[in-house]
Amino acid sequence: MSDPQPAPGDLSVVFSAAPPPAEDAASLAPEQSGAPWFLPEDGPRPDDLASAVDVDADPVGAAATLAQIPVVRGAVELLAHVGEGREAGEVDVLDEHVGPWNALVAGRWLSRDGERIVPGEGMMPVADEAGDPAGFVRFARALLVLLVLEGLRQGPEEGGLFGGTETFTAMLCTVVPGGLLLPATISVALERGLVPDDLAGDPDMDEISRYWQTEHDLATLAAYGLLQRETSPGGEDIRYRGTPEVLVEAFAALEMSQELD
Repeated sequence: MSDPQPAPGDLSVVFSAAPPPAEDAASLAPEQSGAPWFLPEDGPRPDDLASAVDVDADPVGAAATLAQIPVVRGAVELLAHVGEGREAGEVDVLDEHVGPWNALVAGRWLSRDGERIVPGEGMMPVADEAGDPAGFVRFARALLVLLVLEGLRQGPEEGGLFGGTETFTAMLCTVVPGGLLLPATISVALERGLVPDDLAGDPDMDEISRYWQTEHDLATLAAYGLLQRETSPGGEDIRYRGTPEVLVEAFAALEMSQELD
């Protein structure tokens, strides 16, 4: 297991309460100069962006919804596994726990003490879903924001995100019915004649880079446990599915990242 990444600046004030989610996540999308060729022309409808549960009216339902997001579920499992502390070698961070691990370390819920992994003070209490659903909602939302924020801070060279305009535009498309379908590789896209040409009539390398960086980020977000990634039976297409709950917190993280820069 690698050493935890340094925690971001103290953001505890941001998560001291659960503010209402943005009414329209699309309004937070960064401006874009031309729709990417690999994304659908029609964006999500308002109904696609609406959370299934009202946090204020139904905190129990909101907590249950957030608990089903893989990174949140994994974080709860990892905290239970660590308990009062374990030897670092005993904490097996499997692929499905990379996202939870990064978020818990960023939020100081877990830390390394010599050769041991121990629970940290945390930027807020770890609430139980059943015993304190409103507190669990705050905890879960903080996990989501911190994980995306940490990915943006790390950058692609360190296992993080490029974080370009297309990444967040693509995330908007993951919440539509059926999710976002992409060619699995640039080779598939070239074979299908999807990649725009440059002025010389050759495949535009800038457009190829746009696709590659976006698909890299979506795959990373799926590995974190923020999106669902499915490969078609023939391996030629990849489908990404997201949720409004993740989308809102991802855009909140983007906004915070821009303010911190």
